[in-house]
Amino acid sequence: MKNRLLAIIFLFICTTLHAQTSDNLITVGKKYSIYSNTLKETRTYSVYLPPSYQSNPTKKYFVAYVLDGGRNKFLEVTGIAQSMNSTADLKMQIPELIIVSIENTDRTRDFTPTHSLNYLDAENIAAFNSSGGANAFMQFIGKELMPQIDSSYRTLSKNLIIGHSLGGLFAIHCLLESPGLFNYYILIDPSWFWDHNYIGKRTREVLKAKPDLKARVYIALANNFQEDNRHYKWGHEFYDLLKDSASSNINVKLRYFEDEKHLTVPVPATYYGLRYIFDGFELDINEVCKNPDLINKHDLEMSQKMGVTIKSDERFVNTLGYIALYDRNIPDIAIGIFEINAKNYPSSVNVWDSLADAYLVKGLKEKAKVCYEKILSLQPGNMDAKKKLEKIK
Repeated sequence: MKNRLLAIIFLFICTTLHAQTSDNLITVGKKYSIYSNTLKETRTYSVYLPPSYQSNPTKKYFVAYVLDGGRNKFLEVTGIAQSMNSTADLKMQIPELIIVSIENTDRTRDFTPTHSLNYLDAENIAAFNSSGGANAFMQFIGKELMPQIDSSYRTLSKNLIIGHSLGGLFAIHCLLESPGLFNYYILIDPSWFWDHNYIGKRTREVLKAKPDLKARVYIALANNFQEDNRHYKWGHEFYDLLKDSASSNINVKLRYFEDEKHLTVPVPATYYGLRYIFDGFELDINEVCKNPDLINKHDLEMSQKMGVTIKSDERFVNTLGYIALYDRNIPDIAIGIFEINAKNYPSSVNVWDSLADAYLVKGLKEKAKVCYEKILSLQPGNMDAKKKLEKIK
Protein backbone atom coordinates (compact mmCIF):
# COMPACT_ATOMS: atom_id res chain seq x y z
CA MET A 1 0.00 0.00 0.00
CA LYS A 2 2.73 2.47 0.97
CA ASN A 3 4.78 1.74 -2.14
CA ARG A 4 1.78 2.25 -4.39
CA LEU A 5 0.89 5.50 -2.70
CA LEU A 6 4.44 6.78 -3.04
CA ALA A 7 4.36 5.96 -6.74
CA ILE A 8 1.17 7.98 -7.04
CA ILE A 9 2.72 10.91 -5.22
CA PHE A 10 6.14 11.25 -6.73
CA LEU A 11 5.20 10.36 -10.31
CA PHE A 12 1.90 12.26 -10.10
CA ILE A 13 -0.03 9.27 -11.39
CA CYS A 14 -3.47 9.95 -10.02
CA THR A 15 -5.59 7.12 -11.34
CA THR A 16 -8.67 5.51 -9.89
CA LEU A 17 -7.88 2.40 -7.89
CA HIS A 18 -10.03 -0.63 -8.70
CA ALA A 19 -10.29 -3.95 -6.88
CA GLN A 20 -11.97 -7.24 -7.70
CA THR A 21 -12.24 -8.54 -4.13
CA SER A 22 -11.96 -7.15 -0.63
CA ASP A 23 -8.54 -8.80 -0.30
CA ASN A 24 -6.90 -6.48 -2.80
CA LEU A 25 -8.88 -3.32 -2.08
CA ILE A 26 -6.62 -0.36 -1.35
CA THR A 27 -8.31 2.08 1.03
CA VAL A 28 -6.63 5.36 1.83
CA GLY A 29 -9.42 7.17 3.64
CA LYS A 30 -13.08 8.07 3.57
CA LYS A 31 -15.01 11.02 2.21
CA TYR A 32 -17.59 12.91 4.29
CA SER A 33 -19.77 15.99 3.94
CA ILE A 34 -20.99 18.63 6.36
CA TYR A 35 -23.50 21.40 5.87
CA SER A 36 -22.07 24.77 6.86
CA ASN A 37 -24.48 27.27 8.34
CA THR A 38 -21.75 29.87 7.99
CA LEU A 39 -21.11 29.31 4.29
CA LYS A 40 -24.67 28.21 3.49
CA GLU A 41 -23.46 25.21 1.52
CA THR A 42 -22.43 21.59 1.90
CA ARG A 43 -18.68 21.04 2.17
CA THR A 44 -16.86 17.81 1.42
CA TYR A 45 -13.74 16.54 3.13
CA SER A 46 -11.72 13.32 3.30
CA VAL A 47 -10.21 11.76 6.42
CA TYR A 48 -7.15 9.55 6.68
CA LEU A 49 -6.66 7.58 9.89
CA PRO A 50 -3.19 6.22 10.67
CA PRO A 51 -2.49 2.47 10.89
CA SER A 52 -2.54 2.31 14.69
CA TYR A 53 -5.89 4.08 15.06
CA GLN A 54 -7.97 0.91 15.33
CA SER A 55 -5.41 -1.22 17.16
CA ASN A 56 -4.56 1.39 19.80
CA PRO A 57 -7.92 2.63 21.15
CA THR A 58 -6.45 5.05 23.71
CA LYS A 59 -3.98 6.89 21.49
CA LYS A 60 -4.65 10.49 20.43
CA TYR A 61 -3.28 12.12 17.29
CA PHE A 62 -2.15 15.43 15.82
CA VAL A 63 -4.49 16.58 13.05
CA ALA A 64 -3.26 18.04 9.76
CA TYR A 65 -5.83 20.12 7.88
CA VAL A 66 -5.03 20.22 4.15
CA LEU A 67 -6.37 22.95 1.87
CA ASP A 68 -7.15 22.44 -1.83
CA GLY A 69 -7.90 18.98 -0.53
CA GLY A 70 -9.25 17.16 -3.58
CA ARG A 71 -8.38 13.55 -4.33
CA ASN A 72 -4.91 14.21 -5.74
CA LYS A 73 -3.85 16.39 -2.82
CA PHE A 74 -5.30 13.89 -0.34
CA LEU A 75 -3.24 11.07 -1.85
CA GLU A 76 -0.16 13.28 -1.99
CA VAL A 77 -0.16 14.32 1.66
CA THR A 78 -1.27 10.98 3.11
CA GLY A 79 1.40 9.20 1.07
CA ILE A 80 4.12 11.50 2.37
CA ALA A 81 2.88 11.16 5.96
CA GLN A 82 2.74 7.37 5.69
CA SER A 83 6.22 7.20 4.25
CA MET A 84 7.62 9.37 7.04
CA ASN A 85 6.05 7.18 9.71
CA SER A 86 6.53 3.54 8.78
CA THR A 87 7.44 0.96 11.40
CA ALA A 88 8.02 -1.69 8.74
CA ASP A 89 10.59 0.52 7.02
CA LEU A 90 12.13 1.71 10.31
CA LYS A 91 11.18 5.30 9.55
CA MET A 92 9.76 7.37 12.39
CA GLN A 93 10.47 10.95 11.28
CA ILE A 94 7.10 12.31 12.38
CA PRO A 95 4.25 11.09 14.59
CA GLU A 96 1.23 9.44 13.05
CA LEU A 97 -1.27 12.02 11.81
CA ILE A 98 -4.97 12.21 11.24
CA ILE A 99 -5.32 14.05 7.93
CA VAL A 100 -8.41 16.10 7.06
CA SER A 101 -8.39 17.18 3.42
CA ILE A 102 -10.91 19.91 2.62
CA GLU A 103 -12.23 20.10 -0.95
CA ASN A 104 -12.91 23.41 -2.67
CA THR A 105 -16.08 25.04 -3.86
CA ASP A 106 -14.94 28.62 -4.48
CA ARG A 107 -11.27 28.77 -3.45
CA THR A 108 -10.84 32.44 -4.42
CA ARG A 109 -13.70 33.40 -2.12
CA ASP A 110 -12.63 31.18 0.76
CA PHE A 111 -8.88 31.76 0.80
CA THR A 112 -8.63 35.54 0.33
CA PRO A 113 -8.76 37.98 3.27
CA THR A 114 -9.85 41.05 1.29
CA HIS A 115 -11.85 41.81 -1.83
CA SER A 116 -9.28 42.65 -4.49
CA LEU A 117 -9.03 42.41 -8.25
CA ASN A 118 -5.28 43.04 -8.32
CA TYR A 119 -2.46 40.74 -9.49
CA LEU A 120 0.97 42.38 -9.30
CA ASP A 121 0.68 45.26 -11.79
CA ALA A 122 -2.62 44.17 -13.29
CA GLU A 123 -6.01 45.39 -12.09
CA ASN A 124 -9.59 44.26 -12.69
CA ILE A 125 -8.86 40.53 -12.72
CA ALA A 126 -12.32 39.05 -13.32
CA ALA A 127 -11.39 35.71 -11.76
CA PHE A 128 -11.10 37.46 -8.38
CA ASN A 129 -14.65 38.83 -8.35
CA SER A 130 -15.74 36.56 -5.49
CA SER A 131 -12.70 37.32 -3.30
CA GLY A 132 -12.74 38.37 0.34
CA GLY A 133 -14.43 35.49 2.19
CA ALA A 134 -11.54 34.17 4.30
CA ASN A 135 -13.12 35.19 7.60
CA ALA A 136 -16.23 33.12 6.88
CA PHE A 137 -14.16 30.13 5.79
CA MET A 138 -12.04 30.46 8.92
CA GLN A 139 -15.21 30.46 11.00
CA PHE A 140 -16.43 27.35 9.19
CA ILE A 141 -13.21 25.50 10.05
CA GLY A 142 -13.06 26.65 13.66
CA LYS A 143 -16.72 26.53 14.61
CA GLU A 144 -18.09 23.71 12.46
CA LEU A 145 -15.47 21.40 10.94
CA MET A 146 -13.00 21.17 13.83
CA PRO A 147 -15.69 20.35 16.42
CA GLN A 148 -16.97 17.65 14.06
CA ILE A 149 -13.49 16.14 13.74
CA ASP A 150 -12.73 16.40 17.46
CA SER A 151 -16.00 14.71 18.40
CA SER A 152 -15.56 11.93 15.84
CA TYR A 153 -11.90 11.03 16.37
CA ARG A 154 -9.30 10.89 19.13
CA THR A 155 -7.47 14.14 18.54
CA LEU A 156 -4.87 16.10 20.43
CA SER A 157 -5.34 19.81 21.06
CA LYS A 158 -2.66 20.59 18.46
CA ASN A 159 -3.55 21.27 14.84
CA LEU A 160 -1.49 21.74 11.69
CA ILE A 161 -2.54 23.51 8.48
CA ILE A 162 -0.96 22.91 5.08
CA GLY A 163 -1.70 25.52 2.43
CA HIS A 164 -0.29 26.15 -1.05
CA SER A 165 -0.62 29.34 -3.11
CA LEU A 166 -3.94 30.98 -2.12
CA GLY A 167 -4.19 28.23 0.51
CA GLY A 168 -0.93 29.49 1.98
CA LEU A 169 -2.38 33.00 1.98
CA PHE A 170 -5.38 31.72 3.95
CA ALA A 171 -3.15 29.90 6.43
CA ILE A 172 -1.24 33.14 7.09
CA HIS A 173 -4.59 34.88 7.59
CA CYS A 174 -5.43 32.31 10.28
CA LEU A 175 -2.08 32.88 11.97
CA LEU A 176 -2.61 36.63 12.08
CA GLU A 177 -6.33 36.87 12.84
CA SER A 178 -7.08 33.68 14.81
CA PRO A 179 -3.74 32.44 16.17
CA GLY A 180 -5.32 29.87 18.47
CA LEU A 181 -6.89 27.95 15.60
CA PHE A 182 -3.67 26.22 14.52
CA ASN A 183 -0.36 25.56 16.22
CA TYR A 184 1.70 24.59 13.20
CA TYR A 185 1.80 26.04 9.69
CA ILE A 186 3.28 24.74 6.44
CA LEU A 187 3.07 27.66 4.01
CA ILE A 188 3.90 26.54 0.48
CA ASP A 189 4.68 29.40 -1.90
CA PRO A 190 1.82 31.58 -0.61
CA SER A 191 0.23 34.24 -2.79
CA TRP A 192 2.23 37.19 -1.46
CA PHE A 193 0.96 39.36 -4.32
CA TRP A 194 -2.56 39.43 -2.93
CA ASP A 195 -4.02 42.95 -2.70
CA HIS A 196 -0.66 44.71 -3.19
CA ASN A 197 1.13 42.55 -0.57
CA TYR A 198 -1.67 42.87 1.96
CA ILE A 199 -0.02 40.17 4.09
CA GLY A 200 3.18 42.19 4.56
CA LYS A 201 1.24 45.24 5.73
CA ARG A 202 -1.11 43.27 7.96
CA THR A 203 1.71 41.26 9.53
CA ARG A 204 3.44 44.45 10.69
CA GLU A 205 0.20 45.64 12.30
CA VAL A 206 -0.55 42.33 14.03
CA LEU A 207 2.95 41.83 15.40
CA LYS A 208 2.77 45.23 17.05
CA ALA A 209 -0.63 44.47 18.57
CA LYS A 210 0.11 40.83 19.48
CA PRO A 211 3.71 40.59 20.72
CA ASP A 212 2.98 37.20 22.30
CA LEU A 213 2.03 35.41 19.05
CA LYS A 214 2.82 31.69 19.29
CA ALA A 215 3.35 29.34 16.33
CA ARG A 216 5.77 27.06 14.53
CA VAL A 217 5.93 28.07 10.87
CA TYR A 218 7.60 26.58 7.80
CA ILE A 219 7.75 28.69 4.65
CA ALA A 220 8.61 27.22 1.24
CA LEU A 221 9.43 29.50 -1.68
CA ALA A 222 9.50 28.29 -5.29
CA ASN A 223 11.59 29.71 -8.10
CA ASN A 224 9.23 32.25 -9.66
CA PHE A 225 11.87 34.67 -10.87
CA GLN A 226 10.89 34.27 -14.51
CA GLU A 227 7.53 35.78 -13.70
CA ASP A 228 8.40 38.39 -11.05
CA ASN A 229 11.03 38.70 -8.30
CA ARG A 230 8.53 40.22 -5.89
CA HIS A 231 7.26 36.75 -4.94
CA TYR A 232 10.68 35.96 -3.49
CA LYS A 233 11.14 39.44 -2.00
CA TRP A 234 7.79 39.54 -0.21
CA GLY A 235 8.21 35.96 1.05
CA HIS A 236 11.54 36.86 2.64
CA GLU A 237 10.07 40.01 4.14
CA PHE A 238 7.33 37.98 5.84
CA TYR A 239 9.92 35.52 7.14
CA ASP A 240 12.05 38.35 8.52
CA LEU A 241 9.03 39.93 10.24
CA LEU A 242 8.28 36.68 12.09
CA LYS A 243 11.93 35.91 12.82
CA ASP A 244 12.59 39.37 14.23
CA SER A 245 9.31 39.70 16.13
CA ALA A 246 9.24 40.43 19.85
CA SER A 247 7.61 37.08 20.57
CA SER A 248 9.92 34.32 21.75
CA ASN A 249 7.19 31.79 20.93
CA ILE A 250 7.41 32.10 17.16
CA ASN A 251 9.66 29.53 15.51
CA VAL A 252 10.04 29.98 11.79
CA LYS A 253 12.10 28.50 8.99
CA LEU A 254 12.27 29.44 5.31
CA ARG A 255 13.56 27.30 2.47
CA TYR A 256 13.97 28.39 -1.12
CA PHE A 257 13.54 25.56 -3.65
CA GLU A 258 15.58 26.80 -6.58
CA ASP A 259 14.75 23.78 -8.75
CA GLU A 260 10.99 23.90 -8.18
CA LYS A 261 8.28 26.03 -9.75
CA HIS A 262 5.06 27.18 -8.12
CA LEU A 263 3.16 24.06 -9.17
CA THR A 264 5.92 21.51 -8.44
CA VAL A 265 7.04 22.69 -5.02
CA PRO A 266 4.22 21.19 -2.85
CA VAL A 267 5.64 17.64 -2.63
CA PRO A 268 9.16 18.49 -1.39
CA ALA A 269 7.81 21.39 0.68
CA THR A 270 5.32 19.13 2.47
CA TYR A 271 8.06 16.62 3.28
CA TYR A 272 10.55 19.17 4.58
CA GLY A 273 7.78 21.12 6.27
CA LEU A 274 6.70 18.09 8.29
CA ARG A 275 10.33 17.42 9.19
CA TYR A 276 10.65 20.95 10.55
CA ILE A 277 7.34 20.95 12.42
CA PHE A 278 8.30 17.72 14.19
CA ASP A 279 12.04 18.34 14.31
CA GLY A 280 13.71 16.01 16.81
CA PHE A 281 11.00 13.34 16.64
CA GLU A 282 13.19 10.79 14.87
CA LEU A 283 15.07 8.32 17.09
CA ASP A 284 18.58 7.31 16.02
CA ILE A 285 18.57 3.52 15.91
CA ASN A 286 22.31 3.17 16.35
CA GLU A 287 22.39 5.51 19.33
CA VAL A 288 19.46 3.77 21.03
CA CYS A 289 21.31 0.47 20.63
CA LYS A 290 24.10 2.02 22.68
CA ASN A 291 21.91 3.69 25.30
CA PRO A 292 18.20 2.78 25.58
CA ASP A 293 17.58 5.65 28.00
CA LEU A 294 17.73 7.94 24.98
CA ILE A 295 14.13 6.88 24.37
CA ASN A 296 13.07 8.44 27.68
CA LYS A 297 15.14 11.56 26.99
CA HIS A 298 13.63 11.86 23.52
CA ASP A 299 10.07 11.54 24.81
CA LEU A 300 10.61 14.15 27.53
CA GLU A 301 12.16 16.66 25.12
CA MET A 302 9.45 16.18 22.49
CA SER A 303 6.68 16.45 25.11
CA GLN A 304 8.08 19.76 26.30
CA LYS A 305 8.52 21.00 22.75
CA MET A 306 5.07 20.02 21.46
CA GLY A 307 3.15 20.80 24.64
CA VAL A 308 1.55 17.34 24.86
CA THR A 309 2.67 13.99 26.24
CA ILE A 310 4.75 12.12 23.67
CA LYS A 311 5.58 8.43 23.97
CA SER A 312 7.72 6.72 21.37
CA ASP A 313 5.64 4.44 19.17
CA GLU A 314 5.14 1.00 20.74
CA ARG A 315 5.65 -0.95 17.52
CA PHE A 316 8.73 1.01 16.52
CA VAL A 317 10.41 0.61 19.90
CA ASN A 318 9.50 -3.08 19.88
CA THR A 319 11.21 -3.44 16.51
CA LEU A 320 14.32 -1.70 17.88
CA GLY A 321 14.34 -4.18 20.75
CA TYR A 322 14.37 -7.16 18.40
CA ILE A 323 17.09 -5.57 16.29
CA ALA A 324 19.21 -5.34 19.43
CA LEU A 325 18.24 -8.84 20.57
CA TYR A 326 18.75 -10.86 17.40
CA ASP A 327 20.35 -8.75 14.66
CA ARG A 328 23.02 -7.19 16.86
CA ASN A 329 23.15 -9.80 19.61
CA ILE A 330 23.12 -7.34 22.51
CA PRO A 331 20.44 -8.79 24.82
CA ASP A 332 21.17 -6.44 27.73
CA ILE A 333 20.39 -3.47 25.48
CA ALA A 334 17.30 -5.27 24.18
CA ILE A 335 16.06 -5.78 27.73
CA GLY A 336 16.52 -2.07 28.42
CA ILE A 337 14.53 -1.16 25.31
CA PHE A 338 11.72 -3.62 26.03
CA GLU A 339 11.51 -2.53 29.68
CA ILE A 340 10.95 1.09 28.59
CA ASN A 341 8.25 -0.06 26.19
CA ALA A 342 6.55 -2.07 28.92
CA LYS A 343 6.59 0.93 31.21
CA ASN A 344 5.10 3.16 28.51
CA TYR A 345 2.47 0.62 27.40
CA PRO A 346 1.71 -1.61 30.41
CA SER A 347 -1.64 -2.76 28.97
CA SER A 348 -0.09 -4.17 25.80
CA VAL A 349 0.28 -7.94 25.67
CA ASN A 350 2.85 -7.60 22.93
CA VAL A 351 5.37 -5.60 24.97
CA TRP A 352 5.36 -8.15 27.81
CA ASP A 353 5.80 -11.04 25.41
CA SER A 354 8.76 -9.30 23.78
CA LEU A 355 10.33 -8.53 27.14
CA ALA A 356 9.95 -12.19 28.11
CA ASP A 357 11.78 -13.21 24.93
CA ALA A 358 14.73 -11.02 25.91
CA TYR A 359 14.78 -12.31 29.48
CA LEU A 360 14.86 -15.91 28.22
CA VAL A 361 17.80 -15.20 25.93
CA LYS A 362 19.66 -14.06 29.05
CA GLY A 363 18.44 -17.08 31.02
CA LEU A 364 16.30 -14.96 33.37
CA LYS A 365 13.43 -17.43 33.66
CA GLU A 366 11.86 -15.95 36.77
CA LYS A 367 11.58 -12.54 35.15
CA ALA A 368 10.13 -14.12 32.02
CA LYS A 369 7.54 -15.88 34.17
CA VAL A 370 6.47 -12.53 35.61
CA CYS A 371 5.92 -11.26 32.06
CA TYR A 372 3.72 -14.21 31.11
CA GLU A 373 1.76 -13.84 34.33
CA LYS A 374 1.25 -10.19 33.45
CA ILE A 375 -0.08 -11.23 30.03
CA LEU A 376 -2.52 -13.64 31.65
CA SER A 377 -3.73 -10.92 34.01
CA LEU A 378 -4.51 -8.85 30.90
CA GLN A 379 -5.82 -11.76 28.83
CA PRO A 380 -6.74 -14.78 30.99
CA GLY A 381 -7.47 -16.87 27.92
CA ASN A 382 -4.13 -16.27 26.20
CA MET A 383 -3.08 -19.82 25.31
CA ASP A 384 0.32 -18.82 23.97
CA ALA A 385 1.28 -17.25 27.30
CA LYS A 386 -0.05 -20.29 29.20
CA LYS A 387 2.04 -22.69 27.09
CA LYS A 388 5.17 -20.60 27.47
CA LEU A 389 4.65 -20.28 31.21
CA GLU A 390 4.21 -24.05 31.62
CA LYS A 391 7.31 -24.70 29.53
CA ILE A 392 9.64 -22.71 31.79
CA LYS A 393 8.19 -23.82 35.15
